[in-house]
Amino acid sequence: MPHFNVETEAAVMSNVNPIAAPDAATWTQLADRADIAAQLDALPASAPDTPFALAVKANIAVRGFRRSAACPVFDTAAAPADAAIVAQLRRAGAVVVGTTNMHELAFGVTSRNAAFGAVGVPGHPGHSAGGSSGGSAAAVAGGAVELVLGTDTGGSVSIPAAHCGIVGFRPSTGRWSTDGILGLSTTRDTPGIFCRTVSEADRIDRIVVNDTRPATTITRPARLGLPEQLRAQLHPATRAAFDAALTKLDEHFELVPIDYAEVLQLCDAAEAPLVMWESRRLLGDAAARALALDPVTAFERLVNGVASDDVRAILQAELRSPTSPEAYALAQARTLAARETATLIHDAMRVDALLFPSTPAPAPPLDTGGTVTHFGQQVPLFPLYTRNTAQGTILGAPMVTLPAPVTAGALPVGITLQGRRFDDRRTLGLAHIIEAALAGA
Repeated sequence: MPHFNVETEAAVMSNVNPIAAPDAATWTQLADRADIAAQLDALPASAPDTPFALAVKANIAVRGFRRSAACPVFDTAAAPADAAIVAQLRRAGAVVVGTTNMHELAFGVTSRNAAFGAVGVPGHPGHSAGGSSGGSAAAVAGGAVELVLGTDTGGSVSIPAAHCGIVGFRPSTGRWSTDGILGLSTTRDTPGIFCRTVSEADRIDRIVVNDTRPATTITRPARLGLPEQLRAQLHPATRAAFDAALTKLDEHFELVPIDYAEVLQLCDAAEAPLVMWESRRLLGDAAARALALDPVTAFERLVNGVASDDVRAILQAELRSPTSPEAYALAQARTLAARETATLIHDAMRVDALLFPSTPAPAPPLDTGGTVTHFGQQVPLFPLYTRNTAQGTILGAPMVTLPAPVTAGALPVGITLQGRRFDDRRTLGLAHIIEAALAGA
């Protein structure tokens, strides 16, 4: 369970302070003044003179914090070493001020967690912050910290960033190391960053990949593809915000409607077998180390120890009817075919990136169960809210999510820019232009 030993007095000789007045559902663990002082003492000599505060999603290892993945089974002992992404940011002066709540084991998009609480949208506490990195997005949106690491399997950076009205950057899969992360999919997982501006995301990316060059720019007007399927059946508020954004962006880009049906069909068919096969092995291996059992027995023990009913049901279904090797092989083949098809479409339409609403609707009510009302019908929540983002994670593409202009007091709406795989620097460069254009909306 989380502990909260917080002192509001500033840490000695530093601008990094313990989190003051924390929202309990946002956090799984917090650093106190002594924790922060110890981290400051341990910063490498090469670190800049000005340390900065960083929060980290609870499934990413941080030395001295419990890598719980917001699951009681893993909420036992402090991690002995940092995940690679945390170690990289420490070299630039990062000091971890806490670990953030999430959908248990990252298996969901609402961050309703039976053990650690339900994460709401700051300013709209009756609505879900999204998931699985809901606590990470809420920590930034609520002003507790400027930079927070999350992870993304099927939209777990893009969806919470959209719900909370902030910037989220999901790098190309494989660009940032997943070492030390308790994840779900070797094919789709990546860490990512939540922040308030594209410049901050750009800075973190340059630190991680050790690249001092600015984000790539292009001299001609960029062409952005608008996938028809990802603009269908939008909630009226989402439609209005996205159309308003397009009106503003039309002055800066060539906006090109494209048909993405073939890519989406391949991705949809690959999604579940990929995650179920890979997550069973990743979680089983992690549980085996945590419980000192063999992976098969440890996975069964983990399933029984999961606190959230929805997550336990998913894992129980995999126990009862395991994904077959043949289904997994077919999913891998479809993943490769989807990536090849996406490249062909991008080339044929001469588009630099795609642009679409991050989710088909704004944040659902916090107490929503497995279904939500959409266009007058009860529909499953998970496929609705991952409809637009899941394809990009199977493609391994970089995604930058930005807040669209909305009226005062309205729920946030996010738009996502999706580049080609490993074209992260150009994608961030385009995101800078979009951010500046929308700032005047």
